[in-house]
Amino acid sequence: MKKTVSAALALLCVLAGLTGCGSKPAQKNIAFADVGWDSIRLHNAVASLIATTVFGYDSTNEVSGSSTIAHEALLKGEIEVHMEIWTDNLAVYDSDLEDGRFQEMGVNFDDNAQGLYVPRYVIEGDAERGIAPVAPNLRTVKDLKDYASVFKDSEDPSKGRIYGGLPGWEVDNIMHQKYLAYGLDENYNYFRPGTDAAMSAELIGAYDKGQPIVAYYWEPTWLLGKYDFVLLEDEPYDPALYNQGLTECPSVTITVGTSNQFAENNPDFCTFLRNYHTTSALISEALAYMQETQADYETAARWMMTTHPELLDEWLTAQQATEMKQALGMENVAKKINPLVDFPFTVPVNTEAIDNAVRGFSVRHSAGFEAVKNGLTAMVGFIRNVLNLLPWWLLVGLVFFLGRATSGNWVKGLIYAIMLFLIGMFGLWSLTLETLAIVMTGVIWSLLIGLPIGVLISGSKRANRIIRPVLDTMQTMPVFVYLIPAVMFFGMGSAPAVIATVIYAVVPVIRLTSLGIRQVDREVVEAAISFGSTRMQALFKVQIPQALPTIMTGINQTMMMAMAMVVTCSMIGAQGIGNEVLIAVNRTEISRGLINGIAVVILAVLMDRLTQGWFSKGGKQ
Repeated sequence: MKKTVSAALALLCVLAGLTGCGSKPAQKNIAFADVGWDSIRLHNAVASLIATTVFGYDSTNEVSGSSTIAHEALLKGEIEVHMEIWTDNLAVYDSDLEDGRFQEMGVNFDDNAQGLYVPRYVIEGDAERGIAPVAPNLRTVKDLKDYASVFKDSEDPSKGRIYGGLPGWEVDNIMHQKYLAYGLDENYNYFRPGTDAAMSAELIGAYDKGQPIVAYYWEPTWLLGKYDFVLLEDEPYDPALYNQGLTECPSVTITVGTSNQFAENNPDFCTFLRNYHTTSALISEALAYMQETQADYETAARWMMTTHPELLDEWLTAQQATEMKQALGMENVAKKINPLVDFPFTVPVNTEAIDNAVRGFSVRHSAGFEAVKNGLTAMVGFIRNVLNLLPWWLLVGLVFFLGRATSGNWVKGLIYAIMLFLIGMFGLWSLTLETLAIVMTGVIWSLLIGLPIGVLISGSKRANRIIRPVLDTMQTMPVFVYLIPAVMFFGMGSAPAVIATVIYAVVPVIRLTSLGIRQVDREVVEAAISFGSTRMQALFKVQIPQALPTIMTGINQTMMMAMAMVVTCSMIGAQGIGNEVLIAVNRTEISRGLINGIAVVILAVLMDRLTQGWFSKGGKQ
């Protein structure tokens, strides 16, 4: 009898426990995908607010990555919810869905536009800004053929430039096919921007300066909501001809997806995700609100749900919608702050004023920036042309000779030559020369700037105190912080890549030049002066020669850091091997990434070994 009663009580406890757990999710946190643009962060903010307010989740977080990386993470369950999957930009979307590798919840929106855009002032002019129309009859993509001189490529003035899709996006292939199919390759260069941020900066920079530009872009985005761009017309969409680039782009179906495990364990929240549906116009409206008010994503999400309460009725049950509306109604109540946990106050920073100041500076001094850009572009072009003049076998032979001469070992010279030969075998010879041209230009300018500054601060404690914090900032500041201003000032391409490379790579040669000269024995310097040498003679005939090993190490480190920027600079449009690595990452093409990565490593190793060998030999002499 006792056993029966105990079993009954245990069963009741289990049932009670299960009943209690039914109202709460099985997990406490949700990992959302963040592929880098504003609209998905807005969707994430909306879903996060509903998840924590209505469904009882404790927290959410965002996992950053490109579209393809985020998709792979979704398949593995590292990302649990992807609120904005651009299905046409993922070549494996349909096959992965068919294989059941993730769950499609539904369509987020499917009324967006994409294609080639130009600023309206290019066609109609802008009397208020004093801009005359430069392409008054431009209406369609095919018309671009007559306006190549309007959209001039600054790196190749004999042709125009069309900015294509982001590397790795499926639509980039379509845009390139269109470029070929319409014969635009005769008068234009097809230029792939590295990232969305760099493309946005290029569009804004051109718009602020009133310059013509034609580029692939898409809606909904705050940029097209704020600036007046015109989508060029194309032939009506035909699925049979679309992949050949012969028709306009259709509206892409943007879906919401979850990992299989999340869909299995969170049925209630997935019901909300299945009902989640927005429009391109709605998201553009919310993004424009963010841009105008400088609101964060959560504030914009609250604003969107408050302004459009009917959305909650569509997404949620009546009880859930009422709960959410009540929570939104409390948004004006001051948030209770726990001073032991939350920081007690914040100082508002007028970021819009800073942005406007930078953009105004860019416009006012555009002539100076253009001159610098043209100079750097010409220098990169000159070095590239010189490298192209050298036959491959001569360059390989030169590496063998230098390896033999610097190491004193013909086997090492042969290994170096074989390594360079491998790059040619991978089919990356021309891309390697392109990369080398940018790296060499960056290194030359780094040495021209770094060596004199290093010498200067070695003899002046005051100069050292002033320069050192600047060097610390240059070395620790995230590169992406100054990549975007570089694009606004100099546009995309090799010129901003050289600027970014110099900023990053100049630090070692300054520090080690200063350190090497400071480490020279003071008695040696005093002896030179006591024998009648001037300060300058002591510097150039005693200190610098004594410091040469350390200075050479600084030069070597500068070259290595310049090579390290190869992939990063591809994000602002620098061509070469780095761009291939970026495409491979965005497409999750492991072999392509591996081959190009090996080529970068080979170049770095060759530069390191040859310069180290040369410096060592020079030091011994």
